[in-house]
Amino acid sequence: MRKLGPISSNLLASCALVGALLTLGACQSNEPAPQPAASPAPTHATISNEYSATAGVVAVDAKTRIVTLRHEDGSLMPVKCGEAVQNFAQIAVGDTLHIKYSETLEATLRPAGESAEPATVVAGAVGAEPGVAPAGGIGATLSVRVKIESVDVEHDIVVFSLASGELSARRVVTPEGREFVKGLKIGDTVQLDYTEVLALAIEKV
Repeated sequence: MRKLGPISSNLLASCALVGALLTLGACQSNEPAPQPAASPAPTHATISNEYSATAGVVAVDAKTRIVTLRHEDGSLMPVKCGEAVQNFAQIAVGDTLHIKYSETLEATLRPAGESAEPATVVAGAVGAEPGVAPAGGIGATLSVRVKIESVDVEHDIVVFSLASGELSARRVVTPEGREFVKGLKIGDTVQLDYTEVLALAIEKV
């Protein structure tokens, strides 16, 4: 199991009025109108995805603790339920399994001078209380601090190094990520926090 500026019409009208007033004076300025300052690149980005699915229970083997699920597209998938699955005996043919999976990546530009740090992982799990419908969830967060080695804004590719010295290249595919990458330069340190959460719940017939 697994198994991120246009010029408004009001501004144009104001410029036209200023131009008309200048023509009435003794001198005329040919300097171009000042352009609005570009917004600074963000120093933090959050990219998240969420998926949900529903499957029906079509077979339960109590001896092997294997539950066969039918997906919404009709395909079948056998699932081995370990001892950690609470209230397994309550799962029956005809029940509906609701699955919700979410993942979030947060990237934060760290202050100058900080270095890459090894990854840390925090994980946890919860289960249903005895006697209630089977349910549970697991989650994990991986945090790592990396050093930017190269930034290819044109092709949306970033290369960074881990604390071990290992290099990794990633293609940025989301608008939030691309905006964040625009503000990066070689030598920057970025904190990456990746979180996964999987929740399961059985709806009884």
